[in-house]
Amino acid sequence: MKVTHVETIVAIAEAGSLRAAARSLRKSQPALTKTLKQAEEELGAKIFARAARGVEPTEIGRKIIARARMISSEFRKLDEDIRQIQGDGSGNLHVIVSPLAAVRIVPKVMDRFRKQFPNVHLQVAGGHPPGALAVLRSGEADLVIGPVPARDDRAGLSIRNLVKTPVVVITGKGSRYANATRLEQLVDAEWIMVGARKRSFGIAADFLAAGLPVPDPITTSDSITSLLAMIEGSDRLCSFPGLMLEEIIPRWEIVALPLEDTVEPVQIGLITLADRPLTPAGQAFADAVLNRARYLAPASSDNH
Repeated sequence: MKVTHVETIVAIAEAGSLRAAARSLRKSQPALTKTLKQAEEELGAKIFARAARGVEPTEIGRKIIARARMISSEFRKLDEDIRQIQGDGSGNLHVIVSPLAAVRIVPKVMDRFRKQFPNVHLQVAGGHPPGALAVLRSGEADLVIGPVPARDDRAGLSIRNLVKTPVVVITGKGSRYANATRLEQLVDAEWIMVGARKRSFGIAADFLAAGLPVPDPITTSDSITSLLAMIEGSDRLCSFPGLMLEEIIPRWEIVALPLEDTVEPVQIGLITLADRPLTPAGQAFADAVLNRARYLAPASSDNH
């Protein structure tokens, strides 16, 4: 399949119609239709079907589109690789970060990275496994900084451990749980979880290890600001990275519970695709992240 075929498939999938795709590629609609037909004939499969408005992928078309997006991303990265090696400091870098990384790692990384690549467009998005890893594997993201996935979910990934953060449970000042010391006191509380609903509950294993039922967080939030606002002045609970406490305690009416039960720390890592080398800009960002993590490591050790 030719590069133009890949370009056409991705453009139609993103635009939702042949007309809009032709406009985005600055081609005529008949020319685009011809290229699509060639791609479908070469693959022996119908990729798109007519819909009430525009077109929509067929069942097999969805798989073809996913693969085409990955190929398209690789072509873009190849182009950026060459240009950056030749001294052109342009390009794009997409990084997905956990709340801890967003607050304690990325801000300090920016100065060092910008000195080397002032013109690279950097997109920093919040995210958590498993969603963040799906975006990484699709080729849409270049690297993820966040909790290291379980061993069963590491296929195809390259992981560099950065720092271990203690995990605390936070609640609002004045909460009836503010002085709780045992996990069993928290089983029936209302929990909020950072991240998407499909993400596993962060301290589920600690409840199980204590022989307790695992609470089911009924509220989730990708926004740390929203999450803290919901906890402040309430009895709601949330498991939270201990290395972020010094950032939030002075600004929010929130306290960490003085738990005596064991709550295991979380390993934060730098995660990339094992078979996809980073561009020079991506490698510079990764190096800056590793350097920043060495600074955070002593603080992590002091909490154990």
